[in-house]
Amino acid sequence: MREPKIYEMTGGYGFRLDIGIDPVSGKRKQKRFGPFRTKTETRRMLAQKVLEIESGTFVNPQNIKLKDFLLQWLEHKRKHVAAGTFAHYKPYVMNHLIPNLGNMKIDQLKPSHIQEMYDSYIEEEILSNQSIVHMHRILNNAFNKAIEWELAIKNPCSVIKPPKPERTQMKVWDEMDVSFFLDFTKEKRFFVAYLIALTTGMRKGEILGLRWQDCDFINSYLSLRQAVTKKKGGGYELGPLKTEHAYRNISLDEHVIELLKSYRHEQMKYKMKNRITYKDQDLIITNSTGSFILPRNLDREWLKDLDESMLKTIRFHDMRHTHATLLLKQGVHPKVVQERLGHYSVTVTLDMYSHVLPNIQQAAAKQFGETIFGKNSIKKAAQNWHE
Repeated sequence: MREPKIYEMTGGYGFRLDIGIDPVSGKRKQKRFGPFRTKTETRRMLAQKVLEIESGTFVNPQNIKLKDFLLQWLEHKRKHVAAGTFAHYKPYVMNHLIPNLGNMKIDQLKPSHIQEMYDSYIEEEILSNQSIVHMHRILNNAFNKAIEWELAIKNPCSVIKPPKPERTQMKVWDEMDVSFFLDFTKEKRFFVAYLIALTTGMRKGEILGLRWQDCDFINSYLSLRQAVTKKKGGGYELGPLKTEHAYRNISLDEHVIELLKSYRHEQMKYKMKNRITYKDQDLIITNSTGSFILPRNLDREWLKDLDESMLKTIRFHDMRHTHATLLLKQGVHPKVVQERLGHYSVTVTLDMYSHVLPNIQQAAAKQFGETIFGKNSIKKAAQNWHE
């Protein structure tokens, strides 16, 4: 074995070691270890790895996928924690960590991969902030065990800060604001995008990826099957939805159906007039040539129209929150709201809109009282008491 040298690298110190012969090429394989924070820690790890290689006990983490380790870790936890705790761990591992990160080798998982998943989950509202915190603790616990089992050298979770459990109160419009804005923008270019956002709670990318074939005019609903999403190498593309729960049907009001029919008629006339340059992709929201709209271009027009309306400033995404909030205030069951929004579970919906629940409870208590005792029951009771 070559004499290993300790060298400086980004984040600290590291070293390389020969770890055996490649059976295909017949050449010796080298592996880099590090970074470690101090030279003392690096020397200790160097001595440990040299001993493992010489004794034949070294396991190359490159050969272990994260999903295989997590399944092994879950089985270990099943035997050493309470049933309730295990039941809490398992869905996060099976439904989120393995589908998103499981195919990566355990030593190739970087903090950036984890952070990207968290950011995506926040943006797409796949899990609440509190649930992401729980998932982070589980992954952190698993990696600490991987280090203990000598399957990993460092824990990529250690430098990641999960989102704060507390969610800042979102800004939403009331019924009058919604009605005014839709009336104000009815002649604007992206009126239909605003209409869909406010009446369905769909995400921006879902709206931009919506096709006419996804619109059932007879049964009055939209089927979500694709979205405009970010590409890993940069830019945007039309692609599948990010989670199973995002694939859903959303019922539409008859007024929305009529407005969509009218818009489609106008769009068809435009297609015929520009049939040479228009490349029809069946999209509802398109640019002048029939391709999908970039999210930033929609945002630019949205901010301009919002400013002209003189309404309270909210984000485009807050139209989704407005839809959910108004439904809950109208007494719609949270499970229905969850299904319309495409949340992973009703728990996510309740976590996100907990600020609405006190008002709902007051209305529910009032309605219950009127049902049992009748209206003006307090005045009647007071009169009877004094008599």
